[in-house]
Order: sequence, then structure tokens, then C-alpha cells
Amino acid sequence: MKIATENLHLILTEELYKVDQVDKMSTNDETNVPKVSQYDELQLLTNQDSSISPGLQVITEPLTNTSNATLNKLLKAINQDVKTTSIIESWSGSIHFEKTIIFGFLDSKTKLNDLQEKEKHQILHTYNISYLDSNKEAKIELWKVLKVWFNA
Repeated sequence: MKIATENLHLILTEELYKVDQVDKMSTNDETNVPKVSQYDELQLLTNQDSSISPGLQVITEPLTNTSNATLNKLLKAINQDVKTTSIIESWSGSIHFEKTIIFGFLDSKTKLNDLQEKEKHQILHTYNISYLDSNKEAKIELWKVLKVWFNA
């Protein structure tokens, strides 16, 4: 086994690796962008070497008047100022704050209303705001987590 791994560098060159990737990406004429799960994307966002600001960042779907009002009430309930909270209405950009609430961007690996710690970041995934508006039980479940997290 030792001999096999010692000589592995002889067949795995950078050029072969690049050719292999090109062959996989160009199997048909269409441009296929590989889909990255949100967990993997979250790893990429939090692993960047950037400064971390104290405070709260909110990542959410585009806000309607109703969902904006709900978000403002929620932030006020946890003693967070709407003017100093970073609110991003899309799943793009980086996570630059110590605390982040992500509304609605879910996949099968995501645990809802379960506080996650990724390096220096604390991240909470929950339902989208429009669902919380119409579902009282989901709103209560989120409130219990936020109340502990923000000592509200």
C-alpha cells in the first residue's frame, strides 16, 4: 500500500486534473452551473478571511410590506435596531456579522430554529417571513429560540 501511495503523484498531475474537470463540465453544449447545497455555500461564506462585525445580519427573501412590518416587529422584540441591522434580501454576499438569521433559504440538511456555530459566526435558519405571518406555531417556535439567543 505504501508503494502505491508513494507513486500516486506520478499519475495525478495538475494537467490531468484540469482535463478531467473540463471533460466533466463540457459533456453537453449547455452551460451547467454545479449546484452547491446551501450548507456548502454557507461554509464558503463563513470561511472567508474577512473581519467580523458585532451585531446582527438578516438574510431573507424580498420583503413585501407585510413581511417588512413583521421583520421590524421581530427585531424590536429582540431589542435590535432596524437601522443598524444589516438586512439582505437575497442569498448572495458574505456573512460579516457575529449573528445571522436566515429566513427561508432551506435545504434537506438544514435544521430549523437550531442555532449553529460556524467558527466565529452564530447562524439561525428559520422559515421565510411570509410563512411565519400565516403560521402562529412556527412564529412561537422561532420566538423561543430568539428569546434565549438575545436574552429578550
